[in-house]
Amino acid sequence: MRRFLLPLLAALALPTAVNAEIDKETAEFCLKATDFAGCVETMKRGLDPMRKQNVEDGLRTWTRDTGVIVRMRVDTVEAINPKRSDYGRYLQWRYSRTGEGNMPGSSWRVQGDCDEFTVNWDNDREGWVKVREISYLLKPGKWRGQSTYEPAREAQSVLKEFCPLMEKLVLEAKERDRINGIEEAKNKSSSGGIKVNCDSPVWKNKPRCN
Repeated sequence: MRRFLLPLLAALALPTAVNAEIDKETAEFCLKATDFAGCVETMKRGLDPMRKQNVEDGLRTWTRDTGVIVRMRVDTVEAINPKRSDYGRYLQWRYSRTGEGNMPGSSWRVQGDCDEFTVNWDNDREGWVKVREISYLLKPGKWRGQSTYEPAREAQSVLKEFCPLMEKLVLEAKERDRINGIEEAKNKSSSGGIKVNCDSPVWKNKPRCN
């Protein structure tokens, strides 16, 4: 069954002229990626063994001009509603970077706005930065332009990959909220957080009301 399923999925994902060139190994590997078509194109250009393993393991990696390696796990990307509005606009993810002075393994949290295509890094004091077009960050006189450019480039690629997957991420977020709500209700119940009427027939003989 799997032998017939892979070509079918490939045919649905890419134009006929392109999918005719997809071999079985590439199709099987790219089924694990969130962007099947993008993965196929990347595989055509070739991946070094380490980067290929990272894609398979759900990692995204970038190497900055300074040699710093940035890694982001796909499973850290989630839909959020920071302003208590409806889900569907904002994402959040975490990334780590290594090879940077005395801060090996430093980790940051980032929020992204899929409507405005802006991002905000926690505790950087820069606020929301536009990343739809990032060349402006390199203009002379731009404050911290060079140091912001590469993080902006990384964030831009995250938004481009995951904003189109917002519907799926929103469903996951709502399910997470539902489970958290159940756990919170259980904790309140066990800690006496729920008020009861000890004059009622149901509760008056309970140990809690005596």
